Amino acid sequence: MTDSPTIRVAFGSVPKDGGTFTFYRNIRPELLKHGIDMRCVSVGREDADLWEAAYADDGCHLLVPDVSNAKRQARAFVDWCAEERIDIALGINSFAILSAIPHLPQSVRVMSRCANAFDHGYRITMSRAERLARIVALSPRLRDDLIADYGADPDKLVLIPNGHDPAPFDAAAARVRGTGARLELGFVGRLEHGQKGVLHIPAILAELDALGCDYRLRIAGKGRHGDRLRTELAPHIAAGRVEFLGALGPGEIPDLLGDVDIYLFTSKFEGMPNALIEAMMAGAVPACFNIEGITDFMVDHDRSGLLVPQEDAKALAQGIHRLDQDRDHLRAMSAAVAATARERFSSAGTARAYADLFRAVMAEPAPEWSPKAWSSFTPDPNFPRTWRRFIPKAVKEAIKSRR
Repeated sequence: MTDSPTIRVAFGSVPKDGGTFTFYRNIRPELLKHGIDMRCVSVGREDADLWEAAYADDGCHLLVPDVSNAKRQARAFVDWCAEERIDIALGINSFAILSAIPHLPQSVRVMSRCANAFDHGYRITMSRAERLARIVALSPRLRDDLIADYGADPDKLVLIPNGHDPAPFDAAAARVRGTGARLELGFVGRLEHGQKGVLHIPAILAELDALGCDYRLRIAGKGRHGDRLRTELAPHIAAGRVEFLGALGPGEIPDLLGDVDIYLFTSKFEGMPNALIEAMMAGAVPACFNIEGITDFMVDHDRSGLLVPQEDAKALAQGIHRLDQDRDHLRAMSAAVAATARERFSSAGTARAYADLFRAVMAEPAPEWSPKAWSSFTPDPNFPRTWRRFIPKAVKEAIKSRR
């Protein structure tokens, strides 16, 4: 660490394969260089069921793993904050931490971070709004929606995009794209249609077939629509045009993306997608359905990627076909997107922005606040709790395996 004194930050998340923990994993080492010690805090039995030890690092903490009672979880977090001398708490999507906020002492500043453009994401961002010193939005869409529809104070909103360490993608970015006879396409993400739009992929490929484009698409990921997607793409699989790779570990993704000329991004809504940043870092040219204030914030059409209207498979295929026909332009776009990602979305730059923000918040006077008595405890209302939380983890996994 280069700076002192250390500011200690509690960040509500669970070590597992997901965007929230990926953000923590990317930013923690960089924040330490600025004297900011960010801890990933998981609380209670439900978080314990999700915890994957392979993802956990030395900053990860699991509190009361056998406890399901909301009040006991919240008290455990407040006690832990006192023991660890936490300065700033970000509840994120942690039910226990958001429930604990009214009971935190005055000295603990509270912030939130909005990462998803849907109603529940916005509501938990604004949970316990009276205690929020700052609200971080990852993209202009999130910032604007919070102000227009959820009553966020514009003076408290700060725009800080997600960031990644570019180093794992340097070798991929150095590869020259478009040198093969066929176009190499790629998709990395959850195989789910409601958000990720994966069932548009067959229509995109059908349009490419009609245009006479020679390609191979490799799909990495798993999800509830994976079997349906395989069924719809069965003729392409048999012809060697589509390959399903299953879920890949973080260390395998740069090599895959290094072989991808064009990266398919079919999402209907996002916050600021980590998978898209990774593809950009690797120099894979993104072909995206536009999400206003998100993908058009990240990608400059026809310079660092392709943007077409939502769900317009024909337009996306036509854009891909044009790049197939103009390999020089494809290579120029690959270089441009890799440079853009490093300039705008590096983990070092994101960490600097957060470090400056944390210092600014801690330099302000502590809020006028008296923690509420535990006798008045109420769970955060944005997390309706059901009997499902009492189902043992092994039973849940057995149920999922039969779907």
